[in-house]
Amino acid sequence: MSDKRDENYYRSYLEHNTVSRRGLFRGLLSGANKSLKESSQKAIKPTVPRPPYAVEEGMFMELCQSCETCSSSCPQHVIEMVDNRPQLNLDYNHCTLCGECQSSCESGALGEKKGTINLRPKFLSSCNNKLSGGCEVCADACPQNAIIIEPRKLPTVDSSLCNGCGLCRSACFIGSVQMEFTIF
Repeated sequence: MSDKRDENYYRSYLEHNTVSRRGLFRGLLSGANKSLKESSQKAIKPTVPRPPYAVEEGMFMELCQSCETCSSSCPQHVIEMVDNRPQLNLDYNHCTLCGECQSSCESGALGEKKGTINLRPKFLSSCNNKLSGGCEVCADACPQNAIIIEPRKLPTVDSSLCNGCGLCRSACFIGSVQMEFTIF
């Protein structure tokens, strides 16, 4: 008798609570989307400037073999090895985003299509334009036209245009431009 009750119970339950194919797939995919969003929020953020074309930091740490080929192939000599990982140092030169580091990397750690550098210029109060006006050396050197100059003010940077190459820093003859690490 209980088998008959159970059968009637489930039959009546299914008659009132049906799931369409669309509803089934929507339910399955919403779980997958939620999982993707959670994993992207837990992505490892870089703590140092990486060479251009570097993949996401967590993947970079897994793929990089510390072989130093990116460092030795850089014609500008701006990639240095720190703690057995390549790091960008724009203190003495700028990055031309030539792609030599990417083409020499066999591990895929430098595999991004578009070269970006997570450094942005910061202008110091010793800037000639702020002190005396008329200096536009950094803006003239910027290949992206990302530096905005107003008379007697510190220059500003349009971060959406800036690629972080550091050419403005190299061009400033009094050293009023520093490259600051940013996460975006």
